[in-house]
Amino acid sequence: MISRIQAFEGGSCRQLLAMVDRRSLRLVSFQAVFLALRHEREGWILIDTGYGRGFRTATRRFPHRCYRWATPVTEAGSAADLLERAGIPPAEVRHVIVTHFHADHVGGLAEFPRALIHHHADALWPLQRLKPWRQVRAAFLPGLIPGWFQQQSRPIAAANFQPGAELPFGVHDLFGDGSVRLVDLPGHAPGQIGVWFQSTAGTELYAADAYWRAGQLTGTEPLGIALSLQWDVRAYGETVGRLRTLKQTGRFRLTACHDDDTAAHFNLRA
Repeated sequence: MISRIQAFEGGSCRQLLAMVDRRSLRLVSFQAVFLALRHEREGWILIDTGYGRGFRTATRRFPHRCYRWATPVTEAGSAADLLERAGIPPAEVRHVIVTHFHADHVGGLAEFPRALIHHHADALWPLQRLKPWRQVRAAFLPGLIPGWFQQQSRPIAAANFQPGAELPFGVHDLFGDGSVRLVDLPGHAPGQIGVWFQSTAGTELYAADAYWRAGQLTGTEPLGIALSLQWDVRAYGETVGRLRTLKQTGRFRLTACHDDDTAAHFNLRA
């Protein structure tokens, strides 16, 4: 029921690759990829929105401005403009799936006020309760949450993520037709979810930030400082371990937001 998939590079940040692989002392760009899926009945669905056009305003004041300094960002402009240039009318986006509420995933959220916003029920409120300095450390910018959010929000309770035979994680069927299934991927951020769907390449599990680069699925480990920034370090490690096992089965094609080949993987099949 997914007739088209398009990936977008919604900005990037620069960071030492050693943060991910413990070896390479060079600065690299980590793209903030977001996806657009065309559902035959539900229309256009976004998975995240990249940095969008809201990031600079949301980091104008101290201490949230420190986010800019810690991870220097190159913006790609409006998420809506990126869609428009790809022939996708932004007004036709009916659903946005927020994998988690880090700034590089919700920077363009305010650009889609007509869309229903689907997210884990425990993804936002723990971040909103933090003191401003802790919000910066948790990569959360409250200024990116639009005023209309509560009206359009469709939170999914933890109990709705049910275990199944196919994945070692809880799963929720978003539309009840098996076309888009949300996957509970704890650790990196509160209430983080991935998305399970079919493409022409096979069965996809878009894992958001459950891992950063594909090397983590074959044994490389991030630096301790990177691990310490995870919301739940133990859960993060367990999730990566389960994804490694899943990759070995060959049943799913795993992709992640910041991996080098994610956008190309989907756009070669667009």
